Amino acid sequence: MRQSRQRTPALRRGLCLGVATCALLTGLPVAAAGLLDRAPAVPAAAPDTLAPIEVRDLHYGDVLFEFYNGDLPNALLKLRVYEAQGLLRHHADDAKLLLGGLYFSQGQHLEAGRLFAEVLDRPGVPPTVRDRARFLLGKVWYQRGYYAKAEQVLRQTGNTLVPEWAAERQQWLAQALLQQGKFDEAITLLSAWDAPSEWRGYAGFNLGVALIRAGRLEDGLRQLEVVGNLAGEREETAALRDKAWLAAGSALLKAGEAERARLAFEHVRLDGPFSTRALLATGWAYSALGQTDRALVPWLELQGHSVLDAAVQESYLAVPQAYSQLGADAQAAEQYEAALQAFAAEKVRLAESITALRQGRLMQMVSGNEGQALEGWLWHVRQLPDLPESRYLPHLLASHAFQEALKNYRSMLATEQHLDAADRGLDAFREMVALRRDRFARWLPPVLAKTDLVDLQKLHERATGLAATLGAAQTERDGTAFATPREHAVWAKLMKMEATFAARPEDPDLADAREDHRLLKGVMQWNLSAAMKSRAFRAQRGLNETQAALVLSERARLHVNEARELSPARYADYELRINTLQPRLLAMQGRLREARMTEERFLSLIAVRELEAEQARLADYEVRARYALAAIYDRAGAGKRP
Repeated sequence: MRQSRQRTPALRRGLCLGVATCALLTGLPVAAAGLLDRAPAVPAAAPDTLAPIEVRDLHYGDVLFEFYNGDLPNALLKLRVYEAQGLLRHHADDAKLLLGGLYFSQGQHLEAGRLFAEVLDRPGVPPTVRDRARFLLGKVWYQRGYYAKAEQVLRQTGNTLVPEWAAERQQWLAQALLQQGKFDEAITLLSAWDAPSEWRGYAGFNLGVALIRAGRLEDGLRQLEVVGNLAGEREETAALRDKAWLAAGSALLKAGEAERARLAFEHVRLDGPFSTRALLATGWAYSALGQTDRALVPWLELQGHSVLDAAVQESYLAVPQAYSQLGADAQAAEQYEAALQAFAAEKVRLAESITALRQGRLMQMVSGNEGQALEGWLWHVRQLPDLPESRYLPHLLASHAFQEALKNYRSMLATEQHLDAADRGLDAFREMVALRRDRFARWLPPVLAKTDLVDLQKLHERATGLAATLGAAQTERDGTAFATPREHAVWAKLMKMEATFAARPEDPDLADAREDHRLLKGVMQWNLSAAMKSRAFRAQRGLNETQAALVLSERARLHVNEARELSPARYADYELRINTLQPRLLAMQGRLREARMTEERFLSLIAVRELEAEQARLADYEVRARYALAAIYDRAGAGKRP
């Protein structure tokens, strides 16, 4: 085996089974929020960034904001509300796909599949949307274990997918065929597929496995060798190379070609994820070649690893067996004693952990990571808690059944938190309604008192009269109608003097006064006539403002009367709705709590079963070690050699 070469940090590809959710969060092309056929072209996204989209409905952008922000329950809620209100007119199909992806991220696979199928069955759906829905639906069926349905839907998917998804579709289809044992069909599919560079390694690995399972050992080995020699420094590529060499070596060892198998195992890195299995297999290859002393080297190396690893456990029996074959019974006995001690210590830890798991301590490990979203397919444990059973959590997380149950449990926790927040919100709404009712009760009497002081009908009549007077003055061009109070007083004196002159028309003593009166009256009329236009404009503007204020006052009085009549009923309706929602919310909380506890028990049951299986395997190894040790002691007592 070889040491791994220097690697640069690799960008996570996110090859998980979440649909639109995983695609959005890992930067793959976004189907659920993708580019519409009607939208203008936009630049392609960089490989490690999110695909650009054009949002044509503001509310859809609001949903995407919540989604990208990681608040999946709120995104789901808003999407359902906006869809019901018809506010996603330009994104109807994409919104349906996003909704299916959100349901899928919550573990509601059947509902997600129903939504994807609904998009497929809708008439007039663009081919691009239809193909995206088929692709996502196929992944749903594969995740649920319905490989035949997954194959059927993925085969029906057209060629309108973006290149990345088109490649992924081929990969899922090939895996569905392999899961059904259709090796020849998988070989045909993978052989004819000109896979993109980032998928070529996975396609080659699957093709090699399919060829070997189909009985074409040499063809499969050649394909795995190609994968094992792939260039690239990313951790993902290096792990794929290791897996290819391990698969090739295992096939050769099974076929009885131990030397070729040993050479294949030597390509696997010592610090990679498959190192322990490769070390164990290397030892068996040496053993098959009759080189027992050389088999001890990788097996002894394994004993420095965790006893949790099945390959390490097997090495604890392989090492003393090899010593015994070499005639070193003393060393073999020591190794068996060491194995028994390691097995016994691990069994004690397993028993303690099983007891802790039955007491609910497992939930502290899977729900105590603050700052992380509780739901979603990309969740992972960032830091294990300081508990004895924490060392078994990575082993449990490797189980598909445990992973599925864990995701459902964490989604329930998140939903429970949202329901608790909604419950607190109802209390806040109830307090808000009470405060508004009290404020209304204090506000209404003084407002009514003020409105009762104002006779709006009389004011309307006065405004109507003023409008008539203004119109008549403008028609008759009567400048005196717009005179100031001082000018009215002067004009009244002139009219009084004119009456005096009219009563004494022949009085010669009034001739000069009559002439002065005529001049003053003329000047007064000239001034009033000159100022009439501007004064009439200001008077009309003031009248218009007065009439507008009267309209607003009338409207305000109507609102006050409406509030006086309707507000009590409105507040009562609010309280009724809150009081109606409270029992429903409490019932939902109760059902959810019961479901969460059931899922919690199921999780603990899975974990306990996994650890009990580990206990049983260790017990079997322990029995075998004791039997072999007893045989050594018997031979030593009898002075015999095997």
